[in-house]
Amino acid sequence: MSSSLVQTAIPILAYCASSITMTLVNKLVLSGFQFHMVFFMLAVQAFGSVGLMVLANRVGLNVKYRAMNKADAKTWFPVACSQAMMLYTGGKALEYLNVPLFTVFKNLTIIAVAYGEKLVFNAAVTPLMLTSFSLMVLSSIVGAWNDISFTGWGYFWMTLNCFTSATFVIHMRKVIKQVNFQDFDTVYFNNLLTLPLYIVLSLVQENWSGFVVYYSDKTNSDELSLFVRGMLISGVAAFAISYCSPWCLRTTSSTTYSMIGALNKLPIALFAMLWFPDPVTAGGVLAVILGFAAGLVYTHAKNLQKRDQPRGSQVLPPPISMERLGHSDRPSSSRENKQ
Repeated sequence: MSSSLVQTAIPILAYCASSITMTLVNKLVLSGFQFHMVFFMLAVQAFGSVGLMVLANRVGLNVKYRAMNKADAKTWFPVACSQAMMLYTGGKALEYLNVPLFTVFKNLTIIAVAYGEKLVFNAAVTPLMLTSFSLMVLSSIVGAWNDISFTGWGYFWMTLNCFTSATFVIHMRKVIKQVNFQDFDTVYFNNLLTLPLYIVLSLVQENWSGFVVYYSDKTNSDELSLFVRGMLISGVAAFAISYCSPWCLRTTSSTTYSMIGALNKLPIALFAMLWFPDPVTAGGVLAVILGFAAGLVYTHAKNLQKRDQPRGSQVLPPPISMERLGHSDRPSSSRENKQ
């Protein structure tokens, strides 16, 4: 195996592993314990991302970001808040829905983004994209029809997540040109700006008194230990996603990167079926396969479309799994400012 192939494979595998880990750990933390602390989990992830970014920068890894400043913070804060809404609603949806169904319905975000870009940026929607949208809708219908653990709250939060995700992607695309953020700038600003917000909302909204009382009981010490480990892994995985995404993009290409994002849905769903005790039905498996095919068709359609676009206007597909999406969803140049 050639060294160049190994150098390409390592970031791809690292991105896939961090994406799968992030999704599965989020599901465990948000539905596997007595208390579902979404804001606290997001605070841990934001702190982990910022802390490990600073550490990586200090030890000489290729993690460079713009220093926090008032002008950029003021411009970027609405984007960071829209990301916070996307992550919160995604966390609530993941609390109620199983992972395969979540990934299937997350595809609907792509449709919302496509027509949002058509409205805001006059972006084209090609016939091949319409074919992928039809597959996405079909996979969602099949998934919902075969959801034997149907919960209305899950679909409510999933619907909100689709709209907030589309809002975040489109809003970020508009504002990022004003501030000229690069790879890790968005990660740093998103997480540092929202960390205080997550902490305050967690203290105000989440049941900390019940949490302390419950886990003060020694009979629940094993569950507490697992909860803490899950939170720590979640924080590390948040940084891993932020680091591996631009690493993979720089090492491969935007086309390969977007295709990996589509292909990665299948192992996420398979691992979730094996790891979690949620019932697996033939219809649920069919919905995952249809969603997987829809992602491939959409990615191919976007890659064909990008061939006719100027480089600066190319935008990668929006998120399709419960990942930290602090990084820019487009190829970025190598010009970065050191901290």
